Amino acid sequence: MAEFGAASENEPIWWYETGTDDITLGLRMRLLHRERTPYQLLEIYEHPFFGRVLVLDGNLQTTQGDEFIYHEMLTHVPLLGALPASMNDASVLIIGGGDGGTLREVLRHDWVRRVVMVEIDQVVIERCREFLGFNGNYDDPRVTLIIGDAAQYVAEEAARQRPFDAILVDSTDPVGPGEVLFTPEFIRNAWACLKPGGVFARHLCMPLFDGPIVRDGVARLRQVFPRVEVYQATIFTYVGAQMAFVACTKDGRSVREPQRLLTGRYYNPDVHRAAFALPTWWVTELIDAPAAEAGL
Repeated sequence: MAEFGAASENEPIWWYETGTDDITLGLRMRLLHRERTPYQLLEIYEHPFFGRVLVLDGNLQTTQGDEFIYHEMLTHVPLLGALPASMNDASVLIIGGGDGGTLREVLRHDWVRRVVMVEIDQVVIERCREFLGFNGNYDDPRVTLIIGDAAQYVAEEAARQRPFDAILVDSTDPVGPGEVLFTPEFIRNAWACLKPGGVFARHLCMPLFDGPIVRDGVARLRQVFPRVEVYQATIFTYVGAQMAFVACTKDGRSVREPQRLLTGRYYNPDVHRAAFALPTWWVTELIDAPAAEAGL
């Protein structure tokens, strides 16, 4: 939830996003653009350090200054950890990802030959291309962009007839348009759209403030996938800073060891391995919490 000053397109305001009733993240920013899309309130701000900032329904989504951390870790840990080095024709489904950063990172791999991206809100894609500019190339011949409901897409037989090696869910938190992408039904349908050696990955929010999301998310994924591995990255502009990600394999293979070498701006093989070293309380209180405590 965010609070606003008297936002204008000229004067900076203090913008706030709350982690709890007693904790807030504040950024002094200038509003560049605001509009109501068919699905959500979209705002673009400019910050003197983080650059352009995307906010949806009052929740900070990404910034030009630190987006590379999120997008590299969401993409390269599952792709390089799960898919064998001998693979030269991988297929990837991106769910959401309207800012285009995950697409950019997927397209870095020339052994990825087919990418389908399903984003429900075309306005997000258009405004992010206009204001943020870090998106991947939508005109790449490997890319098929679908404007539509990703939950419906994975439920259809057509998607299962051409399954994917990897599914990357780059969605908002489980509120608004992104809520359906955290449901057990969606997870089962995504599993059905993966090849036998496929991998599914997503973020699970901020454990410090979003413990129930982590517990529920891990418990639901374990009902479908034989191996579910949580990893982390630190992203300052999200309230709580430490973000949880999860990678799940259909054949039970671990993703902890990279199968190919890549050095990004944040990602590298050592960071890949180290990301699976988790705080004790994450494991005991969230990841290994009994399913009953996870609300299932």
